[in-house]
Amino acid sequence: MINSFYINNFRLFKQLTINKLGMVNLIVGKNNSGKSCLLEAIRIYCANASSNILFDLIRERGEDWEIQTQRRKDQAIQEIENPLRYLFYGYRFPKIGEDSIEIGLSSSPQERLKLNLRAYKFIESEESRIFSRIEDKDSIENELDDAELVIELEENNKTKPIVRLNREPRVYLNKLNRVRYSYRSDSEIEMNVQVVPTKHINDEKLGSLWDNINIHPHLRKEVFEGLKLIDPKIEEVVLIGRERNINPILIYDNIDERIPLKSMGDGMTHLFHVILSLVNSQNGLLLIDEFENGLHYSIQPEIWNLVFQLAKKLNVQIFATTHGWDCVSAFQKASQHQEIDGVLLHLGHSIKEKNKVIATEYDRDELQLASQADLEVR
Repeated sequence: MINSFYINNFRLFKQLTINKLGMVNLIVGKNNSGKSCLLEAIRIYCANASSNILFDLIRERGEDWEIQTQRRKDQAIQEIENPLRYLFYGYRFPKIGEDSIEIGLSSSPQERLKLNLRAYKFIESEESRIFSRIEDKDSIENELDDAELVIELEENNKTKPIVRLNREPRVYLNKLNRVRYSYRSDSEIEMNVQVVPTKHINDEKLGSLWDNINIHPHLRKEVFEGLKLIDPKIEEVVLIGRERNINPILIYDNIDERIPLKSMGDGMTHLFHVILSLVNSQNGLLLIDEFENGLHYSIQPEIWNLVFQLAKKLNVQIFATTHGWDCVSAFQKASQHQEIDGVLLHLGHSIKEKNKVIATEYDRDELQLASQADLEVR
């Protein structure tokens, strides 16, 4: 379990330290306080900085727009800045060898991973051709024509280049498109991590999640029970279609009509995605951006109760964000009666340093006081 977290030079975080995390964590804060950035940093850490994850994050935020606007084959690709610059603090690449992204447990500095900007070049001999880092700064300045800029992963005092930045934009367009349509098990993924984005999970990913639990009746039952919080008459769910055109259909007890889940509103669809992703996260992590999307405040306490119960039963650590005070209140009420820890994490800008984000943690004993305080969630 991730019991603490540290981020340095990533997106809007110059430095962020979180000293305490629980099994279920709700992240609050005003807009642009870094809630979604924190989820992204956790994804990078759990995937051991897989290049596929890095490109995923760029694509999901539309930060590949310069490349995408020039994607037509008959249009010349202009020289543009590499979109991976958006991952670094200030959305610009640092100087070579400086201001690395650092992500990991705040309690274990030696085990954190770093993403460095480095210069590499091919060193050739009769026996081999090795892509090697240029260590000497003077050599870098004198050998820029022969050098390539790379993002290098450093972990446990070992380094390896993971993305070459000097490649032409069309290479990145091809890479982004491959990631977009790829829902495979990445060999570099260290942990089972499922993500529920602010926009609904797409049909291809939905089909993959459903296939994973289709042979486990007890997990499928958990999904049905979750949907019954909104409509108790639901008997079952079936998925019709294939690949990128999948339609979940609701089956009702003693009713012949088959009703598409999407016709029942955003709340029902969002709850389906949350519970389906949760049961697919067994022994791993679930990240939910904007937990309350489409969910009426009156059922949120019951949903949080179910989330806590499934997190304990399936050994899933959960990180969710919210903009809604009703969601915070429901989380607080549910957490008081659970066997596992719930932590409310507030992100806010420092009064002394305007651009610095700081984290304040509230555990089970402090949650009630936090819910009575004037916490800013928007």
